[in-house]
Amino acid sequence: MLTQEEIVEIAEDLLSNRFGGQQEITETDRLSGSGSATVLRARVAPSHFLQQRSVILKYIPDTGDPLDHAALVREVVAYQFTTSLPEDVRPGPVLLAHDISRRILVITDSGDGDTFADLLTTTGGEQRIQILRNLGQALGRMHAGTSDREEDFDILMARMLRSHPESSDINRLRDRALVFSIQAGMELLSRAGFEIPQLVHDLAKDAERRMLTGRHRAFTPFDLSPDNIIVAERTHFLDYEWAGFRDVSFDIASVVAGFPQFLFARPVSDDEADVFIDSWMREVGDRWPNAKIEEETHLRVTAALIGWLLESISLMHFGSLTNTVVALRDLENAPELPKSLGIPDTPVISDMDSLGEILRPRSEGPFTEDELLVRQDLYETAEALSRFASRNKDPRLGSVGSFASEIADRVAEDQG
Repeated sequence: MLTQEEIVEIAEDLLSNRFGGQQEITETDRLSGSGSATVLRARVAPSHFLQQRSVILKYIPDTGDPLDHAALVREVVAYQFTTSLPEDVRPGPVLLAHDISRRILVITDSGDGDTFADLLTTTGGEQRIQILRNLGQALGRMHAGTSDREEDFDILMARMLRSHPESSDINRLRDRALVFSIQAGMELLSRAGFEIPQLVHDLAKDAERRMLTGRHRAFTPFDLSPDNIIVAERTHFLDYEWAGFRDVSFDIASVVAGFPQFLFARPVSDDEADVFIDSWMREVGDRWPNAKIEEETHLRVTAALIGWLLESISLMHFGSLTNTVVALRDLENAPELPKSLGIPDTPVISDMDSLGEILRPRSEGPFTEDELLVRQDLYETAEALSRFASRNKDPRLGSVGSFASEIADRVAEDQG
């Protein structure tokens, strides 16, 4: 674990090696970071070699978990990719320097803007609608501007993995774990006593497919969180640990669902969701003409919403991404990963019946504080899916809305 002084010293060395001269950081302020990361805003002394006067230093301590190392490798590659994009398309800060072995990134400062989480909490009415409209535009520009650049991302990733081959299998497994989470979520719901309509099964399969393939692929942070979206002069997306090329419907569904795994006092309303999707469709329509067909877009988003709901249930069941990967390895046994990758042989919860704990009826309470928070998050996601599916012009989706409503009703007993 590095001290703040050590982080600054390494960052000065990285900037000096990258840009020349003797770069000097004169002051730092600690910012809130994700997880165990240390994030510092730093002032850089005036220099002919480096134009930026304010930079962000991000240090991710070594946990010894190969999954965390693979996430850092992916984040660096994602920043390398986005840095290479034209400014009007670039979705976030520019990567100035990095050192994976010392686990430090130096990126440009996005400024003193508000987080999307703060804006949605403190605003209302037309102002809140405008914020969601702007988010749709920002996501649409990123999606449309990167949709034909997947090969560039893959080249950067392959180059990085030659230097870090230990992360190659882990990164592939992380991608497969997302598909596995959808499959496991379906099984967990079934074991919890829910009767799953065939259309939900079909759309879940479609969501699985879109995780790995599809026509509407572009660069996406994927794990969108409103506290990692900065709104200043431009809208910037931060934290790229899950970034890559996937079907963009999952980004849209994440916003419509009110950001799974993030609790809002005021979830995204139907009108706000419509404005958001409409602004996104306007940005991507030239790239994907069928995205302008409302019924088709809504069907894809419905499938992605189902994917998010099932992913959320799986994550809460297994407890962490590491446990999900372990479960994938042990339950599927393909590929058999070598022990040298360091994935811990912790016990895997293979008895799906043990889920009852989160989705059990109130009569089987009481619930812990953590369980109540989990149930509230599930309620928001299931309720958003129910409302979205029920409003679709496709009459088949009525069964999806009713199914999601059953899940919402199961956990709504604790919403007060």
